[in-house]
Amino acid sequence: MTFSEIHSKPTTIDSEDLLTSDIFGCCSFLSYPELLEHVLREAVHFGSRDNLCVPETVLSEEYLFWPKFRTGRSQTEPDVLIILRHSGNRCTLVLIEAKFNYEKSSEADYTVEDVTDQLARELMIIENREICSQNPALEGFEIASKYLIYVTAHDVIPEKALKDSSNEFFEKTMNHGSICYRDIAEVPLYWLPWWKIEQLISRNGFFGHEEGAKNRIVKHIREVLRAKRLCRFYGLNPFDFNSIAYSYLSIAKVRLESDMYAKSYTFDTMFSKIPYGYLILDKEKRYYFGLVIPKIVSHYQPEEKI
Repeated sequence: MTFSEIHSKPTTIDSEDLLTSDIFGCCSFLSYPELLEHVLREAVHFGSRDNLCVPETVLSEEYLFWPKFRTGRSQTEPDVLIILRHSGNRCTLVLIEAKFNYEKSSEADYTVEDVTDQLARELMIIENREICSQNPALEGFEIASKYLIYVTAHDVIPEKALKDSSNEFFEKTMNHGSICYRDIAEVPLYWLPWWKIEQLISRNGFFGHEEGAKNRIVKHIREVLRAKRLCRFYGLNPFDFNSIAYSYLSIAKVRLESDMYAKSYTFDTMFSKIPYGYLILDKEKRYYFGLVIPKIVSHYQPEEKI
């Protein structure tokens, strides 16, 4: 059973709650240095683009899925609250807001006093001690650092969305006693694309030589992200054009109509469909297959009409 089912969340194939459950649920089965530490380092600050770095040694961690907090007159439910515990009853809070096919559920509204933007309300959770203390898991802990990570399927950082959230949070809470940022650039809002997690796993040797539990969990995360197409294209392997796999069959069919003739070609290759263009110079026809195959040249001699 996944965490999304335990918390009665929708589990359809395109559900972002199911995706969150799959990825961060798997992270929760591994220790902090085995995976989560590396994942968090891939997150970048919305303004400075600095990578996230937890400054203190993590002794243990706790994952809370879809915790509920009262923020003003509304209830806010982030996807995951991760508590990283340090020595001396200190902890770091990492709040995760994950998206798949949708954007933020609410935007800034400056006609009202309450904070309305979804990410801005979630910033209030980690910044306002009164709100944060609503969760009993944080009782007795001093908060050493805190971060809100917006996990999305974007190819590039959604700069406007993050700035809008930070602006509303900063402007509507700047006079609050427990929040003392001098500039919007200090707001601890970060962005992490799903594809970065897949890239991290695929390119950084997370798989050991033995087929242990860690390998199976990490492979599952990678396969889920690939199945959702939340990954990057890394380029093609080198082609061996001497291989039979790259051979083709050309069949010419001639149809006579007055002084005109027509030819049709059939290519039997490993590629089902390759878009191409061609240029005819004298008796040479050059086929261009874009990025897949830079250039294939075919010479032919038209037969005379009988």
